[in-house]
Amino acid sequence: MSDAAYTWITTLDGLAELAAPAAAAPWIALDTESNSRFVYREQVCLLQLNLGGALYLVDTLELPCDPSALAPLKAVLEDASKPLYLHGAEYDVACLKRDYEIELRGVFDTQQAASLLGFERSGYGAVVEAITETVLPKEHSTYDWGQRPIDADALAYALDDVVYLPEVAAALQAQVSEADLDEEVAIANEAVEAASPHSAGFDPTSVFRIKGVGRLGRDKLAVLVALHRWRDEKAKEVNCPPGRMINNEALIQLAKYTPTNFSSLKRVRLSGRVLREHGDDLLDAVKAAIEEPPTVPEPPARREADPTEQEREKRLKDWRRRESERRKVTLQVVLPARSLDYLKKNPRSEFSEVPQMGAKRTSLYGTAIRKLL
Repeated sequence: MSDAAYTWITTLDGLAELAAPAAAAPWIALDTESNSRFVYREQVCLLQLNLGGALYLVDTLELPCDPSALAPLKAVLEDASKPLYLHGAEYDVACLKRDYEIELRGVFDTQQAASLLGFERSGYGAVVEAITETVLPKEHSTYDWGQRPIDADALAYALDDVVYLPEVAAALQAQVSEADLDEEVAIANEAVEAASPHSAGFDPTSVFRIKGVGRLGRDKLAVLVALHRWRDEKAKEVNCPPGRMINNEALIQLAKYTPTNFSSLKRVRLSGRVLREHGDDLLDAVKAAIEEPPTVPEPPARREADPTEQEREKRLKDWRRRESERRKVTLQVVLPARSLDYLKKNPRSEFSEVPQMGAKRTSLYGTAIRKLL
């Protein structure tokens, strides 16, 4: 665990002073910590920065809850000419877009590079250990970053995410170039930069993503819809992730058996905590749904499986596997999953329109893929 010195930023004035060293830094290593496991609506709680070797921790919870709070860093983080090192960056990209309207550019995602290079384990700790022989502690991987004060060991854990990142990035960049995978990794990094911000609202159609929903009849489905909405409203009220308050399996059981008294409620597999804290409300919600069933939303449209597309997909996957074995590279190096999915549905499209295809893959495989399609 790192004991490196760092600067702690808790004010807008302190953050404004970061603009100059950030702009002058030859590269930036960045990570964020959020509190998604502990609150209804997650937010970025901590921003870790390594500015060319100088370490900073920004306590974003101490800053105004406003998209402009990180404005002094926006220009430099959106400067595609400055290398920006992250690991598993889709989540960081999405959170910074959502909370601060910052779109990261110049990203080199060390997890993407490690995966395309064929690392058996591409998690941050595993990659750091493989490259630096440093074993990082894991005990704060589920820490509540929204609590204050932050435990000293947790801060050291957070710093580790940017202390070792530049060395890891440099080593992986060298391996990528040696393996002639620069274009493939660049395309993967561009896809990371394009990650969409997380939705912050309630989606009533997400009820159809609950495992087991397809086995419920129409009347039971209406009860599930009511419970699904009740759970979201209650979770928002108590500031808790809906799935941690009552999990999906419990919702399915409640909709299936529709208990209307405590005796029948106890037969549903609910924890003692849920029974104590929400038993009465659950019974009321079930009774209300039985007496006046809510409107069931239309399920998201599903494309019927096309036998021709399935055959194209099989041919492409078989070819990709053989080519992967021949070249001794990963499947994603040969043809990314998004490219394959697009091609199976759009066999006559120009390769320039295919997501994550790129000029190199087109040159290497264009003729072969046309024959397969």
